[in-house]
Amino acid sequence: MPEIPYPLRGESAAIRRAREHLARAAGTDYPILLTGESGVGKQAAAEWTHGLSARAKHPFVEVNSSCWNGNTMVHSVLFGHERGAFTGANIRREGCFERADGGTLFLDEIGELSMEVQPMLLKAIDQGLIEPVGAARPKRVEVRLVCATNRNLDEEVRAGRFRLDLHARIGALEIRIPSLSERLEDLEILWMGLCARRGLEVPFTPEIRAQVSAGELRDNLRGLERLAIRMAVWGDQGVGERILGSERVTSF
Repeated sequence: MPEIPYPLRGESAAIRRAREHLARAAGTDYPILLTGESGVGKQAAAEWTHGLSARAKHPFVEVNSSCWNGNTMVHSVLFGHERGAFTGANIRREGCFERADGGTLFLDEIGELSMEVQPMLLKAIDQGLIEPVGAARPKRVEVRLVCATNRNLDEEVRAGRFRLDLHARIGALEIRIPSLSERLEDLEILWMGLCARRGLEVPFTPEIRAQVSAGELRDNLRGLERLAIRMAVWGDQGVGERILGSERVTSF
C-alpha cells in the first residue's frame, strides 16, 4: 500500500472516513468525483487512489480543465492529432486520454469546464472512443476517470453551467475531502509534516489553532503553508498577517 500523503494524514473522524471511501473506491473502475474547498488535498487524494488501484503501474495523467476554456486546440489537447492534421502539426501528438490509456486520467477543476467542451468529454466517456484530429478512424482508450472540483455541481447544473448527463457520468462515486476546520484535531500533525517537508523549524502554537478555528485561514493547506513560511521569517508576527486567498506557494 502506498504511503498516506501528507494532506490525508491524521486521525480525525472526517479524514479517516475520506481515506476509507478513497480506498474502497480504488478497488473499482467507476469514475470518482472529489469535492471540497480549495487547498484541501484533492490532487493528493487522486494520486493516492491511483496508487491503491490495479492501475498503479500505468500512467497517472493530470490535467487542469480550466485551461481548456477558450483554447481553439482543445480537441487536440483532449484527443491528440496526427501529423499534418493542420498547419504546424509536424509530428503526431497524443492527447490526455491516450496518454492515460490503461491508467488514471485526473481532471482537476472540472467545474470550470465550459459548456462548449463538456459534450466532447461526455462522448469520450460514454463511448470509450477518441478521434484524434486528422485520424482516419476512432481509437479505443480505456481510462479510469477521477475529477475534482470546489464547486457545487448540483448548483451548477441548476444554473445551466454544467450538463446534467455529464454530472451523472463523473459523479458515480462522490467523495468529499474535509476542510481544516472540520479536522482541527489533525492540525498539529499536519503542521509538523508541513514543516518537515519544507525544512522549517516552527513550533505549533495555540495561536495557529485559534486562527484556523476562527476561519481566518484561507485555502486550507495552502494557507497553512503560507502561515508557516511567514512565521519562519517573521516569528509570531506572521500569525497576525492577513492571509491572501489569491497567493499560492504550492499545490496539494
